[in-house]
Amino acid sequence: MQNLPIGIQEFSEIRNTNRLYIDKTAIIYELITSGKYYFLSRPRRFGKSLLVNTLKEIFLGNQHYFKGLWIADKIEWEAYPIIKFDFTKISYRHQSLNEGINKYLKEVAESQEIQLQTEDNKEIFIQLIQDLFKKHQKQVVILIDEYDKPIIDYLENPEQAEENRDELKNLYSVIKGSDAYIKFFFMTGVSKFSKVGIFSDLNNISDITTTPAYATLLGYTQEELEFYFAERLTTLTDYFKKDKDTLLAEIRYRYNGYSWDAKNFVYNPFSVLSFFQHKKFDNYWFATGTPTFLTKLLKKGFHYEFKNVNAGFNSFDTSNLAKLDYVALLFQTGYLTLKEDIGYEMFRLDFPNSEVRDAFNQFLLAEYAFQTANQMQPLVFNLFQALKTTNFEEVKLIFNSLFASIPNDYFLENREKYYHAIVFLTLRLLGYFTQIEINSGRGRLDCVVLIDDKVFLFEFKLDKSPQEALAQIKQKNYAAQYQGQHKEIYLIGVNMVSEQKEMEDFGVEQL
Repeated sequence: MQNLPIGIQEFSEIRNTNRLYIDKTAIIYELITSGKYYFLSRPRRFGKSLLVNTLKEIFLGNQHYFKGLWIADKIEWEAYPIIKFDFTKISYRHQSLNEGINKYLKEVAESQEIQLQTEDNKEIFIQLIQDLFKKHQKQVVILIDEYDKPIIDYLENPEQAEENRDELKNLYSVIKGSDAYIKFFFMTGVSKFSKVGIFSDLNNISDITTTPAYATLLGYTQEELEFYFAERLTTLTDYFKKDKDTLLAEIRYRYNGYSWDAKNFVYNPFSVLSFFQHKKFDNYWFATGTPTFLTKLLKKGFHYEFKNVNAGFNSFDTSNLAKLDYVALLFQTGYLTLKEDIGYEMFRLDFPNSEVRDAFNQFLLAEYAFQTANQMQPLVFNLFQALKTTNFEEVKLIFNSLFASIPNDYFLENREKYYHAIVFLTLRLLGYFTQIEINSGRGRLDCVVLIDDKVFLFEFKLDKSPQEALAQIKQKNYAAQYQGQHKEIYLIGVNMVSEQKEMEDFGVEQL
């Protein structure tokens, strides 16, 4: 079996070391032959840098790297001059972004033996493009990887983010006026900063983020997973002692589900490669980047329920750095994805898979409860065990331990929102261990938890009484659909006394 290319972003290294490469060159061919200026947004660890470096090798004319791949005999292999920006390698932390870009541009000029006539970044960029064109008598290819990193790194500092955005906008304003010298332009990033931002000066660029023809350019399709990992799948059926269909279903549940057109769904490549490497189901992608800024933003607005979020294409761009839209950020960063086209240019969004849903809810609950994320899963597992043994006193204590860590002034100022957020997220995480259905909205919250031969029907109240909650369960006859199934049915009325920041003793009845 070929070795896996985990963490390797250079296409040349993958080919030189005979590592596995999922052949995307048929789609890349369409890209380079049908247009000239492109922008593609995808979440982190989705293969953007590998794609940029694959394009680099194509435009350097390195046909030998593509032996055996679809594109090998489909194009005229020519070498073009290339300017490649990689903002993961341009320093701007200990110097200004202007200085970091300036240093990089000078390195490019030196490598090409070009004598610069100015210190201004915009003018240097123009000179590089024109001098490379004259030197090689060929148009220039411009590749920009992670263009938005200098902005995203400062989202918690809008003033600095705005300053960096203006710096990038000034640099990229060169592109439109240099059309005669440019062969191909490709830019990647996580977010798209539109309108008065960077893209106002790049109005000739084609944004292919949600274009169906390029929906599977990054990520692995079901067919690719089963073809390129066939031998490993066979090995793992023995390792996990599961048949192939069962194993595939679990891999799909954990790591599939990303879509940018609501029709084609792909796997997260980093999670898939890590799974096959370690032979273990884990939250690989999520573990490589904690969404601290996002969870703080969501807590600030008391956003915690993301199932069946509806949004239009216009919602997916980011324009105001001082007032960020959480749906746009969740979509761009990969925590939400398109699940269904509901018409009228509107889409239903949801978590792509269980890896993202469970880990994200875990971090979000920790943010609301002023605790650490690694405390959440053991706590929720203890909740599961307490329910399984019908230890309702322990269930109450577990919930109250979450509320106890919240500062009183925070809780009392937004008591109903905090109460619902903590209970909802805890119950959502409980769904990792067992079947659960949560109903919330208009100030009410109830849920059904199924564990083995037991059914738990909860009704949650704030500053009412457990008896009132219990009465509502009976009045609504929630138990009717579970009667006659030979299960133990428990009706549980829960009330939170907000001034004390504690749940009272539950009202419990067994049918």
